[in-house]
Amino acid sequence: MSDNDTQTPGTVVPFRRPEGTVAAATGATVEGEVLDPADAALTVSEPRQTWGTRVLHGTGRVLAGPSDETRARLAERTVELGHATGTRLRSGSKRGRRVLGRTSRFLHRHASITAKGAEAARQRRRADRDHADVKAARALAKEKGDAAQVESLTRQLNEGRHVRVDTAKKWAELAWSLTWKAALVLVVAFGGSLVTGGINGFGHWLGVWNADDALAVWRAVFTTVYQVGAVVFRFWWGIPVVWMGVKLFRFWKDGNRLGEGILPAHLRKQATRVQRSELTEGALAMALSNSGVSELKAKIKEGWPNRDTDNAWVQFPMIDGKGWSAKIRLPQGVPVKKMEKAVDVLAHNLGCRPVELFIRADDEDAQVMDLFRLNPGVLREPVDPYPLLHEGTSDYWTGFPAGCNLRGEPVTTPMSERNFVIAGTMGSGKSTLLVTLLNGAVLDPLVDVDVFLFAENNDYEALMPCLKTFSDGGTDDNVEAAVEHLQNLYADLTVRGQLLKKHGVNSVQEAGREIVAKEPGLRPRIVVLDECQRFFRQDKPEDRKKIVNLVCNLFMASRKYAVHLAFLTPSPSDQSLPREVVALSTNRACGAINGNKARNNAVLGEKAHEEGISALDLKPKTPTALNDVGTLITVGFMDEPGALRSYYLTPAQQAGIVARALEARGAAAAPEQVEAPRDVLADILAVTRELVPREGEHHPRASAVAEALRTRWSSYHGWKIEHVTDALAGHGYQVPTTNRVYPVDPEKVAAAIAGRETSPAE
Repeated sequence: MSDNDTQTPGTVVPFRRPEGTVAAATGATVEGEVLDPADAALTVSEPRQTWGTRVLHGTGRVLAGPSDETRARLAERTVELGHATGTRLRSGSKRGRRVLGRTSRFLHRHASITAKGAEAARQRRRADRDHADVKAARALAKEKGDAAQVESLTRQLNEGRHVRVDTAKKWAELAWSLTWKAALVLVVAFGGSLVTGGINGFGHWLGVWNADDALAVWRAVFTTVYQVGAVVFRFWWGIPVVWMGVKLFRFWKDGNRLGEGILPAHLRKQATRVQRSELTEGALAMALSNSGVSELKAKIKEGWPNRDTDNAWVQFPMIDGKGWSAKIRLPQGVPVKKMEKAVDVLAHNLGCRPVELFIRADDEDAQVMDLFRLNPGVLREPVDPYPLLHEGTSDYWTGFPAGCNLRGEPVTTPMSERNFVIAGTMGSGKSTLLVTLLNGAVLDPLVDVDVFLFAENNDYEALMPCLKTFSDGGTDDNVEAAVEHLQNLYADLTVRGQLLKKHGVNSVQEAGREIVAKEPGLRPRIVVLDECQRFFRQDKPEDRKKIVNLVCNLFMASRKYAVHLAFLTPSPSDQSLPREVVALSTNRACGAINGNKARNNAVLGEKAHEEGISALDLKPKTPTALNDVGTLITVGFMDEPGALRSYYLTPAQQAGIVARALEARGAAAAPEQVEAPRDVLADILAVTRELVPREGEHHPRASAVAEALRTRWSSYHGWKIEHVTDALAGHGYQVPTTNRVYPVDPEKVAAAIAGRETSPAE
């Protein structure tokens, strides 16, 4: 390539122009020739757009312009207009079109409003003429079987059909009566004035006037009436015009009252802001119209719910605690269940999140939708203080404080025959809810709490002094200890049943505090299995099946015996939280959760998300924001499924509650006293002989022995299988590890006691 052929990046090489045009730039190349700047003068009529090709540096690509024929055709069609003139014409035409469009839209909008108002008035007249209210009341009475009411309403309906005839007859009678009376008054006044004027003309007792003057007055009156009549007759068309204007204004008012939903979308007022602070009838009707329910949209276009004949508003939107509530009777073909499925769209239309909107059928009327919209941001405000923070005790038979509902009302969770499943990702607040319940549980001296934590954390550190059993760690030994603990509880149900039979009651709830206080074997027991995915996920299918069967059997059998289970997991799935366990649980809660609706439904129940019971919109806390921590979607905690905001207790606050709980349990008296050493072998022998008839086995398991020791004597707090086997091994009795059950033979324990030295027992 020669020097003349070299092009710098961005160099434009114009195409050949039509004749009569001149190049526009100094140094530009036309057909390979460089023009002198003096010859490159641009004429006034020459277009300033330069056609050409651009060579992209480094790519070799050439972007070509239009052909010569195209450029020539465009040049022929060019209209030369001054810059100011073109701008003025263009702006003027746009402004004219804009004004015309606005005027047309204004007229179309208000004509539509007036037409809808006229239609509403027509329906109202038709309903009055057909006595729709009486017919509806008669149909309702007929459904209830109230024959007397049906007869009364039928008689009223038949009488109502003659109302128009009777009304017309009365109007005619009134008009005739008024006309006759007016004519009589006029004749009497006319004759009386003439006679009075004739008499007064002789003596002028009433002034200087006579009959001629009276006739002149009457002539003036009749002339005025005639002139007014002539004007009215001449401009008769003004009367229907005024009447039509009044009617149209009334129709427009009726149509405007029906709301924006009756208008096509392009004629509605565009919202300038999100409706956050106030929920009005119009805003709710508009949100329902765009909720995706076609039947409802059609009804709203007809004027529902603001027509007088609809009677839709059971409760107009009003402030309700920390949000707005309304009750509206839905039209036929639109059940409340259908609106629950559209909660996501409806929440968007009302300017809130789905978790901040709750829809349910009214308790008294299934056709009425009870809607509650929480004010935005309330879910992330601090929750109210824990009600038992500084004083008071709890009662197992009335329930334990859990949190507040969306309206800010306290929620107390009943415990009778309840089991718990709680899930949520890290930072969702699932442990917060359970710790809140356990703080209430320890404040009742009759309640025992066992915690198996398959991890290492401090969630239960503050509650440790009040726990009956605590075992942590994700080891196989901890899993085995939990299994044996549940097996012992399942076996203990027989003893609890015998105690209930002894007192002639069917359940611990029926027994009451007085009986349970006398029978330690009936004390309510709450067993927590936190991070339960480690408990259920087993390498061998038979091991998992064994655990699931044990839990399900205990679930079904333990409810009336006051034995309660609570499972917590951050990863709800069939493997981490078996479906059978969820199906048998009564109280379920799900905090913020990462995943799709399958994880949500794994906790809250099958098709929960489709029915509007969803926690997918909740967000866990982050290092910079608390978000929705402590807010969980629950089933079984309240009368209806919904969001629960659990109380939050700091470690210091929990320490204060635990101190009061220990005092109530009698464990805070004389803390400096030291319990006398116990005879371990004698205690093991005693509980072993008690366990033989209870379990139906001659060799009780070491886990059951440890459980019995912990229950009876506080000095054995925290004892596990290895403590029992080590104590026996120290005296020459090696407990066998048969299937990891560690059976303890009472006879060998007795032999160990007999063969030991006479020194004090360990």
